[in-house]
Amino acid sequence: MAIFKAKQATKDGRKWYFSVCYQTAYGERGRKKSGLYATKQEAQEAERQFLREKTYDRVDITFEEMYHQYLEYADEYIKGSTKYCKQNRVKNHILTYFGKMNIHTITVTTVIEWKSKINKCTYNDDRKYMVSYKQTLFKELRTALKYGVDFCGLKENVAGKVMNFRDRNERVIADEDKIRYITPTEYNLFASVIGDLLFKVFFAFLYYMGVRKGEAQALNWEDIDFEKSQVRIIKTITNKTDELNEHGIRLKITNTKNRKNRTIKIPPILKNMLLELYQYYLDYEGFNDDWFVFGGNRHLPSTIIDSKKEFYFKLVEQTYGKAINRITNHEFRHSHASYLISKGVKAELIAYRLGDTVGVVLEIYAHLFPEAQDEVIETLDLIETDYNIVQGIKKEFLKSLLA
Repeated sequence: MAIFKAKQATKDGRKWYFSVCYQTAYGERGRKKSGLYATKQEAQEAERQFLREKTYDRVDITFEEMYHQYLEYADEYIKGSTKYCKQNRVKNHILTYFGKMNIHTITVTTVIEWKSKINKCTYNDDRKYMVSYKQTLFKELRTALKYGVDFCGLKENVAGKVMNFRDRNERVIADEDKIRYITPTEYNLFASVIGDLLFKVFFAFLYYMGVRKGEAQALNWEDIDFEKSQVRIIKTITNKTDELNEHGIRLKITNTKNRKNRTIKIPPILKNMLLELYQYYLDYEGFNDDWFVFGGNRHLPSTIIDSKKEFYFKLVEQTYGKAINRITNHEFRHSHASYLISKGVKAELIAYRLGDTVGVVLEIYAHLFPEAQDEVIETLDLIETDYNIVQGIKKEFLKSLLA
């Protein structure tokens, strides 16, 4: 959909219009720019109606033009950070190949040749892309071409005739390799070398609360209830956006992932650390509860978090003469979940605390639930017992018939 917003609205508030290229069934080509509509939805429906009335056979545009129309169409359905990631993937791996092509000239052979090029692509010291990433690229291509079938007169989605990426030589990842985490002992070693109060509390928050990095960055002091020892997680910060904030930084505060808002308890050790940090901020002029918990009047940048984390991991090795697992910021979350599992906390409670579904928790951490495996075996034993009982009843019944 090519829907646009006018620079100036009419007196009654109409500001949306469509502009679209079309070709009629008789080969007539043209471009239609509509009048103004009150809502984006009205403009979209008007465009669909216009194209239906023109009984167009096809729209001769390039893949890149079609893709931008698709983004306009999908804008109201996908989250801003998701759209940003989609655009980057398509820009780097799909538009470079298909961008200038007329959409009607893309064939099965074209898609196969593109797959061959993607299989040869490398990054960071000649490492090849994981098959899962390549499959995501293929899905992006297939989705864009489906839009072409629905709205641009493509006769068929040729990507649907091609098999998705497969890598028969890809290593099968063992369960224990799927996630990485640090033990409480390793975390205490890591925490012991942090002298800066801000970062000591930040990494403690990731470890003790299991939140995502962006959720911690987005926290304001008003989100923490010291009296009830709890914190509400209702937003996240992302730099996966083209929007700039008042400081000229690429940044956007948005809903939590999957809109899983929750209010979770703070353990005493972390509560005391947060109170100390709060007391530290009270000395700053203009401080109020709207300030970020981590960073003050500006949030704590991801680049600084990453560099500090690596510095402290190196410092552990220098201080104690031994290295511990160098986990990512997200893997503090895995460490939190792994510890709760080891203490027998139920999957439902862990899922709520993490802001995930029970299914996601069981999928990611299945190998850490030994009791769940035992329950499966016990259940299967019951099935076998029931089967034997039924068979015994049948035998007795048959005997009675033969008697």
